[in-house]
Amino acid sequence: MLGPEHVGRRVAVRIRLRDARPGRRFTDVTGELIEFGAERWLVRSAAGAVVTVDAAAVVAARPVPPKPVKFSEIIGLERLLAETWPAVETGALGGWVLRAAGGFTNRANSVLALTAPEGGIDAAVAAVEAWYAARGLPAKFSLAGPVTRRLEEELDARGWEARMETLVMVKALDDTAYAGEAVVSDAPSAAFLEQTGRGDPALAAQVLGSGPGRAYAEIRRGGALAARGRGAVAGDLLAVTNVGTLPELRRQGLGTEVLAALEAWGAESGAARAALQVEADNAPAIGMYRGLGYAERYRYHYRVRL
Repeated sequence: MLGPEHVGRRVAVRIRLRDARPGRRFTDVTGELIEFGAERWLVRSAAGAVVTVDAAAVVAARPVPPKPVKFSEIIGLERLLAETWPAVETGALGGWVLRAAGGFTNRANSVLALTAPEGGIDAAVAAVEAWYAARGLPAKFSLAGPVTRRLEEELDARGWEARMETLVMVKALDDTAYAGEAVVSDAPSAAFLEQTGRGDPALAAQVLGSGPGRAYAEIRRGGALAARGRGAVAGDLLAVTNVGTLPELRRQGLGTEVLAALEAWGAESGAARAALQVEADNAPAIGMYRGLGYAERYRYHYRVRL
């Protein structure tokens, strides 16, 4: 059977029907367990519908492996996410994209490698190392789940270290209007860049961008930037990044407010789904996002030369 520890997992539940007919005594529900209680469970189906399950009617329940995500979906998402987080400088190496931004964030300073390298792995890796060395940066690969398994094995054999496992979580957007206190603008404030710039707000401004296709949600308290987040649209996707709340104001729902504002803006801008990326060891954030309807699609991590 299941327990609270299975919230967020894909499960299969068999339920005894109240008005059973001959030959049909049970029904089955498969999906993500989003709430587990003594009297009821909530399961979100693959179609997005939330099913309320009477705990007393459950006759069998178990966790099941997630459905494999198609390579085409992973590759498509990775390319859209890369569009929403542009590096200051890029280079092409066959089907690989080399990205550099003065060291600001791993995403903007790593190789997006979604295809097999041209000219063989040794020559390609040597070219990557030379390109980053010329910019005073460590060579780094971003590897997206099963799509890059062969490259993963090759880099592992060459002594490249795996770091920072990250979940890509996605949800469908609706046209719900936002009427909260977050203010959305098309350019980041100085305070936004100061909080997210990692000591270099000018460089952060180049990567984050501004204007059409970008949105910045901010909540202020007492004149200070209390909570913020960034949204960027590419294709049908809203990518949500930079969500954060001042430590002393956490657990007050401000992050949820920021997300709701960005999701409403994204839907108005033509996005049909939203995606965000969260490190695998950030359990509180993952729990919050799951509660808001986001589900893990795949994971990626980085490989860095030791």
